[in-house]
Amino acid sequence: MTKAADHPAQLLFTDKHPLTADLKMKFEGVVDHTLTVTLNAPETFADQDGIHTHTGFSTLFLDTVMGSCVLGEMENPQTIATIKLTTNHLGKAKIGEKLVCRATFQGEENEIAYVSGKILASKEERLIATAIGTFMVGTATKSIREKS
Repeated sequence: MTKAADHPAQLLFTDKHPLTADLKMKFEGVVDHTLTVTLNAPETFADQDGIHTHTGFSTLFLDTVMGSCVLGEMENPQTIATIKLTTNHLGKAKIGEKLVCRATFQGEENEIAYVSGKILASKEERLIATAIGTFMVGTATKSIREKS
C-alpha cells in the first residue's frame, strides 16, 4: 500500500483543504491503482429524516476521491475537471457511520481519464453507491476547444 506522503493527492486529505478538513477524510492508501479514503458520514449532509445522509453526499464523496485517484496516476500532476459522473445510489449511510470509498483508475486516452468508484459502509460492507466518471486532464493549460 502506498503511504500518504507518496501520493500526489495527499494534500487534499488534510486540514489544508476546506472540504476534506470539514469532512475529516482520511487517506488510507493505494493498491493496484485503487485509492481508498475513509470518513464518518457527516451530520451536515443529513437527509430530511436526520438519520441518513442525503444522496448528494455520496456523489460529492465519490467525485472527490475519484478525481484524487486521477491525480495519483499522473507522472506530472496537472489540473483536472470532472466531465461526467454517473452515480448509482443503492442505499444511504447512517449519520456517524464509518464509510470507505474506493476509486479505481481505469485508464487515460486523449487527455481523458476514466475511473470507477464505490462507497461501502465499512462495518458490514454494505454497498451505498457506485459510480463511473470521466475527467479532463490539464484543464488550466488548454481550452476545451483545443482538446476536441
